[in-house]
Amino acid sequence: MTFTKTASVHFSDQDISNANEYALASCYSTDCSAALIADVEGIVEYHGSAVAAATVYVYSSVDNTNWGSSPVDQFTMPFAAGAQKRWSKTIIPSAKYYKCTMRNDTGQTATATVTLTYQTGP
Repeated sequence: MTFTKTASVHFSDQDISNANEYALASCYSTDCSAALIADVEGIVEYHGSAVAAATVYVYSSVDNTNWGSSPVDQFTMPFAAGAQKRWSKTIIPSAKYYKCTMRNDTGQTATATVTLTYQTGP
């Protein structure tokens, strides 16, 4: 039995201004039709004057064109002003396509990367 892990970077090292979400249309999508399980990982570099955490949002689509208006999952990143933080959450894919983005409500610009890694099996 062979299991395979595949990482898909949805966006990398992007500056997100305060009170904004990285544009869903700019995010890479991942076909999870053969995935057994997936991990969504966020990495955020907080400004030294940041006052709150960023949030990762997960959206799904059946056709890779029409994306829901609400996320199917989300998680709040750990927070420390002036530091880089990393966090992941496991999801069990039920849709074919996924896009992940991040919302910045930290009070300052934040630099972020979001990756979806999925595992397929026999």
